[in-house]
Amino acid sequence: MAFAKDGVDLDILLAFALQWSHPDHPPVRVDHSELHAAEVSLNVTFPEDYKAEVLTTGLPWPTLALISGILDRGADLHDISELYLPQQIVDISTGWHEVGMPKTLVAIGSDGGGNQFCFDRRDLHQTAVLSAPVYYWDHEFGTVEQVSTSFPGWIGSYIGEWSRGLSYRDF
Repeated sequence: MAFAKDGVDLDILLAFALQWSHPDHPPVRVDHSELHAAEVSLNVTFPEDYKAEVLTTGLPWPTLALISGILDRGADLHDISELYLPQQIVDISTGWHEVGMPKTLVAIGSDGGGNQFCFDRRDLHQTAVLSAPVYYWDHEFGTVEQVSTSFPGWIGSYIGEWSRGLSYRDF
């Protein structure tokens, strides 16, 4: 999914990284073979839109300006503190399954409180799927809510109109 910034088309995850990550900490590159190994280990196929974004951009490290902006502007969003590398997806999902996260969920990131952003295995068939919903699992309440119909849609919500004029510099 492309996003235009200053007249230039960017991948949505790159636009997110440029807005919320400090340039001294660029996105961490994701290797296709590592992502595939995570799929094999979890017996899932990640959505094509997710794979395209993380393989093209890497995984950004948002600064505290993101949560600060969400809170200051009253945005109806959960903060993102981390997006997981492929092996972390396997390890963290497995670890959370042992302590109560539904086994259908595959964690791809977290907020600052340890709650997980996830795909649901039931949406990740063995054949390629273009897109899949992103869910938020609250570990304290054990609740699951859909936060977007797709990975690009979810990431795009953090660079929406509510965040105009904000950046990693604002904390």
